[in-house]
Amino acid sequence: GRGFIEGMWVGILAAVLNLLLVASLLKSDLAGGEWWIAGILFGCVLVGGFGGAVGGLMRPVLATGAWVSIFAWVAVGVTFFMIVTGGIVTGFQAGLAVPDWPASFGHNMLLYPLTEMVSDFDTGIYFEHAHRLTGMFVGVTSIVLLAVLLRFDRRNWSKLLGALILLLVITQGILGGLRVTDLNIGMAIIHGVLAQVILALMAAVAIVTSRRWLIRSEQDPPDASRVECTFAEVLVLTLLVQLAIGAAYRHLVTDLGAKDGASMGLLMGHITMAVIVTVVTVVVGLQSLQRRGSLKPVGILLLTLVVVQLLLGVGSLVAVMLADPAGGTPQVSLGEVFVTSAHQANGALLLMTATVAALLMRRRLEHTEAPAAESSD
Repeated sequence: GRGFIEGMWVGILAAVLNLLLVASLLKSDLAGGEWWIAGILFGCVLVGGFGGAVGGLMRPVLATGAWVSIFAWVAVGVTFFMIVTGGIVTGFQAGLAVPDWPASFGHNMLLYPLTEMVSDFDTGIYFEHAHRLTGMFVGVTSIVLLAVLLRFDRRNWSKLLGALILLLVITQGILGGLRVTDLNIGMAIIHGVLAQVILALMAAVAIVTSRRWLIRSEQDPPDASRVECTFAEVLVLTLLVQLAIGAAYRHLVTDLGAKDGASMGLLMGHITMAVIVTVVTVVVGLQSLQRRGSLKPVGILLLTLVVVQLLLGVGSLVAVMLADPAGGTPQVSLGEVFVTSAHQANGALLLMTATVAALLMRRRLEHTEAPAAESSD
């Protein structure tokens, strides 16, 4: 009963926040606005109460602190969704569909009429405004994540990591707005890469707040070497370089329709780095695959993602090279947007997984060296 009542209060808070969305519906002159308000209030309170009741039953499990890691993974999911919507915006060349910021055609971003948002999908307004709203979700989630770390995590460095994530999310929002108002393609490239860095950092928070990280487990034996840790860290660095080159090439071709020497040079660099990334990923993946515990599924995921990334990369190359940008803005096909956006999103997952592998390797190395240090003392 206590959990149900606490969940109802959470539902009421969620309902109040959701009324902002209802306000945009009312501004759109849609019929039945009062039923939307009543439905959201009742639905949020009911669902919140049910969630609280389930949480009350799981209280012994949640008391271990694992829920902090679970919430961090929720933050990862929200951020990944934002990356997907951003890739779709770039694919449909809709980055400038809404010409002002932080307003949307003079409206408060949250109160922009939904009927105008969905009136014509060819304008790209729907995709650009949806991306702005998902960015807002990431901002709110980052604030809550920092608050959770400040309240429930005793380690100062993890709190600083949460603060860094929030700072980067704020920077990401500003870069996205300046990219619209200043029409700066350089900001667009940084904006795309920074989102993937934020995703990797949120995954890092999820790992370092997990029970397996906090409590040494027999399932995760101290069996890592410095060489393996170095390979995992090099993989993260090479992926960052690869993603930056890929973002620069995609924006040059998509935003400017350019297939000149600069873009072709970036393409050749991207292909060359793809070979290096593939080799290092396979090495780290096989190393992880040979380990027991949490590293084994990470190794499987790394090897799977790199194969998918190669296939999507070939598909993206074919789709972009076949597009004809002559004569103004080309008509972008749905297939091209899908394959290029999937390539970008999968690259973000690959960077995230590589970061997780590097952290787990480093943790095992610390456990490996700890007994030796204690015996020498």
